[in-house]
Amino acid sequence: MKINGGADAVQIIYFNFTIDVLTPCSYNKINLLAEVIRVLSLTDALGVEVTSVPWADAGSLPYILEETYDFRKVTLDGTVCLFAEPRNGIPTARAVARNFERVREAEPLPVVLKTDGLSAERRKALIAARIPFVAREQIYLPFMGVVLRDKLYADPDPREKLMPSSQMLLFAYLYQDGGKMYPGKLTEKLGLSAMQITRAVRQLQKINLFDVDKDGVSVVIHGKTNHRAMFEAAEPYLLDPVRETLYVNGGEKTKDLPLAGISALSRMTMLADDNPPTYAYHSRTDKLIGENALSDREWQARVEIWKYAPALLSKDKGVADPLSVLVSMRGERDERVRQAVEEVLGGLWR
Repeated sequence: MKINGGADAVQIIYFNFTIDVLTPCSYNKINLLAEVIRVLSLTDALGVEVTSVPWADAGSLPYILEETYDFRKVTLDGTVCLFAEPRNGIPTARAVARNFERVREAEPLPVVLKTDGLSAERRKALIAARIPFVAREQIYLPFMGVVLRDKLYADPDPREKLMPSSQMLLFAYLYQDGGKMYPGKLTEKLGLSAMQITRAVRQLQKINLFDVDKDGVSVVIHGKTNHRAMFEAAEPYLLDPVRETLYVNGGEKTKDLPLAGISALSRMTMLADDNPPTYAYHSRTDKLIGENALSDREWQARVEIWKYAPALLSKDKGVADPLSVLVSMRGERDERVRQAVEEVLGGLWR
């Protein structure tokens, strides 16, 4: 930690964090360290970059508000808001709502109540009034889409299947040559938010697939063993990517879709293709319309509706990613299919 400044203000430089702190004469290094810990704790909980500086315009507020709260301007992953920490006890939810309304008249930003802890009754009242708050691991930020449970993220049950985000992150790691990976750099590639990446890392760590370290403020993951062993260890938790299967008329509806199922295996091995061919489809907005049963083998195609984008991790964008295809085929009993699955696995990790 490096501390620059004088009697009125200091700047704390801690790894890649820069935190400006106003320092009344009673401030000492213990107080400054507490400020660092508060910012780092919020960063760890949210899984996003957090910056915190004193709110320069706090002096424009009525005197009573200045005396009641300590204000800071905080940026959460690019979203600017004001944190208001009560100096002497937390006012009632009604009083807080009234105070925050006056603050927003001076600065039209979300205002967040910052406190060390909340009773269940006080927490319920704040949520009912839609007052954002951060209290240790109890976090309620509706303007960011973060809604309180007991913690910001409930720890995933290791007996449950992986979340789609966790499976995508795991497979992204297994497709690389090995070594370390910086999950935060994959948000754009995987179409995931920083919060989703953080939760995925926690789930994969909980089922003992990864060691998790920090490089400055960046999270780094390392596989605990070789790729094939990791895939086999993850097998009980792997999520079938297929949500449902429909039959649609081929042609325009399937021309841009990646192959999946037996059709994908036939592209990757010598296995003969199935009839009708199988494709994968995923969309968060557009619903594919089709039939639940095959009615015309000559004109229709089988389309699997996937829980995540099927070709994001594929080198061949005409085929769904191989590991996801293999997971979708786990129920197949045909010995030819089982041999094709083993052939693909052997080719991935020689």
